[in-house]
Amino acid sequence: MSIHVDADELKGFLDTAVALAKEVGPAFKDGFWRKGQFASASDFAAEGKLGNAADCVTAVDCHIEKVLFSRLRSIYPNHKFVGEETTAETGEAPITNDPTWIVDPVDGTNNFVHHHHFTGVSIGLAINKEPVVGVIYLPVLDELYTGVRGQGSFLNGQRLPLFNPPVLTTPTSLSQCMMFSEHGSNRDETVGSRMRSLTRLLLDKAHGGAGLESLRFSGAATSDMSMVAKGVAEIQWEIGMHVWDITAASVIVTESGGAVFDGAGWWGSDVTERELQPLNIWNRKVVSVRYIPDLPGQPGTGRELQKQLAKELLSLVEDISCTPDGLH
Repeated sequence: MSIHVDADELKGFLDTAVALAKEVGPAFKDGFWRKGQFASASDFAAEGKLGNAADCVTAVDCHIEKVLFSRLRSIYPNHKFVGEETTAETGEAPITNDPTWIVDPVDGTNNFVHHHHFTGVSIGLAINKEPVVGVIYLPVLDELYTGVRGQGSFLNGQRLPLFNPPVLTTPTSLSQCMMFSEHGSNRDETVGSRMRSLTRLLLDKAHGGAGLESLRFSGAATSDMSMVAKGVAEIQWEIGMHVWDITAASVIVTESGGAVFDGAGWWGSDVTERELQPLNIWNRKVVSVRYIPDLPGQPGTGRELQKQLAKELLSLVEDISCTPDGLH
């Protein structure tokens, strides 16, 4: 049975998430700068997650997740909870229609460990399995992104995207786009697939590619998708991230006027009906496209161009098999 919540309830959920993100901000910055309660190496305690040295976890991750879930459970005892660190330990992430808080206490942990500022706290809420509230807080940059379904998205109180036409252009191909992506933490044969896909996107059209204008890696899915919501980047693509990496960000992108789709690539596949699929936050594959203004005198063209760019990208990237998150 689906659950109905009104706009005021959603706003209340947002206010709670914002308050909690700000509450853990000082601990986050202490960890980033290795001071206060995380001043020593033993207090910080960075280590590989499940034996993968490229996917690390710190004491800060665990501390912040514990604080957030403790507060959320006291306020919403009947809600469900999915967190990166607890799920990594137990392998359990329930998928129900119930309100479900989906949290990444430190997204971009490798950035965090190496003092790179694109790292933050992500707090998302899904109801009826769909993202409805998103908060991303980058404490080192003091950037607070917020979004509520049907109520817009904002950066430090300023509506997104930050730019308006003519500054915000109307791209018609990837050759006019800045794209954000990530290579992921896997160090197996999938690295080759990712590199081939990125190579095709960068190659010029004379050599069978897209001629992508520029490619960037921030080191964190939340930051990548925030760039799309801001209007800095035109498009983002990633396979292999997790539900806690994109739940909050997907709300912020869509409420900025952007679009999100399933990110499974079509290159080399036997897919004949190459139609865009809606994003399923549990499937670990995403394409996001920024708000695009309509062409003069042609209402609706912005939405069509979002789809066109996503299709151009997916036609050039390979799919990578990923085990979906959650208990299905």
